[in-house]
Amino acid sequence: MKHPSAIHVLLCCQFLATFGVMVLIPVMPLYLEKLTDNMSTAMLWAGIALAAPAIGGMLSAPLLGCLADRWGYRPILFLALGGFCGSLLLMSFAGTLAQFLAARLLLGFCGISLVITAYTAHMAEPSGKGMLLGRLQSAVALACLSGPLLGGLCMDRWGMEPLLNVTAAMTCVALVAAALCLHDASPRFRHRDQPEPPLRKRWFCRWPTLSWLAAGALAQGGAFALVTCFALYVSELGDPRFPAATLTGGLHALAWAATFLAGSYWGKRNDRGGARGSFVMASAGCGSAILAMLYADSLWQLALLRLVQGFCLAALTQTVVYIVSNRVHPRHQGQAIGTANSALVSGQLIGPLAVTAVYPFFHASGAMAASAALFIAAGLLLLTNKHPAYSTCTEATRP
Repeated sequence: MKHPSAIHVLLCCQFLATFGVMVLIPVMPLYLEKLTDNMSTAMLWAGIALAAPAIGGMLSAPLLGCLADRWGYRPILFLALGGFCGSLLLMSFAGTLAQFLAARLLLGFCGISLVITAYTAHMAEPSGKGMLLGRLQSAVALACLSGPLLGGLCMDRWGMEPLLNVTAAMTCVALVAAALCLHDASPRFRHRDQPEPPLRKRWFCRWPTLSWLAAGALAQGGAFALVTCFALYVSELGDPRFPAATLTGGLHALAWAATFLAGSYWGKRNDRGGARGSFVMASAGCGSAILAMLYADSLWQLALLRLVQGFCLAALTQTVVYIVSNRVHPRHQGQAIGTANSALVSGQLIGPLAVTAVYPFFHASGAMAASAALFIAAGLLLLTNKHPAYSTCTEATRP
């Protein structure tokens, strides 16, 4: 690794970016109740507030990626960090529902995770890109584990405002650290010795790339469908020894702990050329583990299956980013990763919609099965892709 301090700064930024999104996840209806003075209304707006960053990120990701390719990743990262910090402060000081929703939209539009991912891929050596993307996945998992836990604790004791303000202050510290440690700003400068083939128009619509984008969207949909319905499934099971909320939180934490530990493992597999096999195996593992949960008759079995599912989940997002970024010239990686990010974020809308459609007819068990089906469909889709899994600059720049 040529730039360890720069990589550590990017990992910290990735943690903060995910933490800022996840910290309000479990308490969003409670937080919005003070802005609406009505719990039933708060529940409705909570769903909209949770979806707002996904919508903003899906719309802005390709543009931010294109700007990063043109202007360099460093200034776009500074812009994203500033927007992220501003959105946290706006959420903290929002006095009306409209102000809070605007802050949530800004959180998505600033696209900080996309810019960090593109910057990391830009800095990595070709033989180590998978490993670094795996470490980014571990940073995401750690934030997904700690964010809801700290968010729930702070909501009960001090309110969310102090935690949002502290996260914003830490983001400012990260911005200063980035200014000091990140110097390799321009992808055009780094790859100036390589001829730059033009990016093929609508390159992402060609099947080798489109199949990966669609598989990523389906897998992300499966993950968010599971988040949506798992608490309902645990409540239906009913274990008198543990409150449903405590049990759900503990099982979610187990899964994210496994994802945190497994990120680098899957990244190393991708570097060795096993990306397609890793994705197919991991998506099948997620789907099989979720289906097996429907037949689990004890708590330890459910916990073990969540560990398996979390371990496999670590492979999916990073593998899609790895493959799609390798299908374009290094000077176009921002656009490629932005497109991949939009596809992945679309899964955050697909999953909850699938649960909404299935739950009224088949209840929580049917919703769990729908989540498993999305994961399995993602793996099956890639079985139709016979092209090389990690060839660089093949389809998108071919005349």
